[in-house]
Amino acid sequence: MFVLILSPGKAAGADPFPKTIMPGVQQIGAIAHPPIAESSGLAASSQHPGVFWTHNDGRKKPVLYAISREGKSIAEFVITGTRMDDWEDIAADSAGNLYLADIGNNDAKARQPEVVQIAEPDPKSGSGKVTAKQRWTLQYPGKPFDAEALFVWQEWGYVISKVTQNKPASLYRLSLAPQTKPSALQLVARLPITSPVTGASLTTDGQKLAVIAKSGAWVFDINGEPGGIASAKMWHTRLQGFQIEGCAFTPDGLLVTAESREIFLFTDLPFRQPK
Repeated sequence: MFVLILSPGKAAGADPFPKTIMPGVQQIGAIAHPPIAESSGLAASSQHPGVFWTHNDGRKKPVLYAISREGKSIAEFVITGTRMDDWEDIAADSAGNLYLADIGNNDAKARQPEVVQIAEPDPKSGSGKVTAKQRWTLQYPGKPFDAEALFVWQEWGYVISKVTQNKPASLYRLSLAPQTKPSALQLVARLPITSPVTGASLTTDGQKLAVIAKSGAWVFDINGEPGGIASAKMWHTRLQGFQIEGCAFTPDGLLVTAESREIFLFTDLPFRQPK
């Protein structure tokens, strides 16, 4: 006779998540959709609760994917009217717009990065095309640099540089007013982060800024003033061994995606967005 003994905790075949990875970090899911090979950016929908927007890294076909917080595929849309050379991040505003950050520059070569605005599509339609509404062509204020993090606040977009060799990251801004010619990024502040920055997210009220990097996640109490980040109160939760790339605030923590498909939730109290 064969006897199957089940532990009282979980039934056979039960979902293995959430799973504690380390103090303050849980894996709550994994990206299941095969075309999402390297989730590079993440933004919570401002129009559709429970929907998160992500995209592939680099020069892959410009497709926007809607997923759940556990990684379930919801919809996908092809972006038209623009060419994404090195798409690294995505951000949302409260007016129903998404901002696509074509700002990657691994070799720090001469190029003009761009930020592209689209109207947030309705994920209920399942698939379709979305055309760029507006675009901003940027110029480096000095030598070219790599960047993978974008967030928007009020009338500005903000870009954080990705640096190596234990140098501090820098915060730059760009006006989101209609553009008639390329504009130079404006240096705003230096960040107390020397780990290469890969993503950023701002709470809807502008009070907290999350920054993720090779060594984990930070949250800064900026109180609506990104320029004050250098002296802002901060919290750091370490996570190593994963290439984390995109992040978005949720009421119960900071949702983070990794290139290898894992979806993490940083649960320490400072990462929780006020309801």
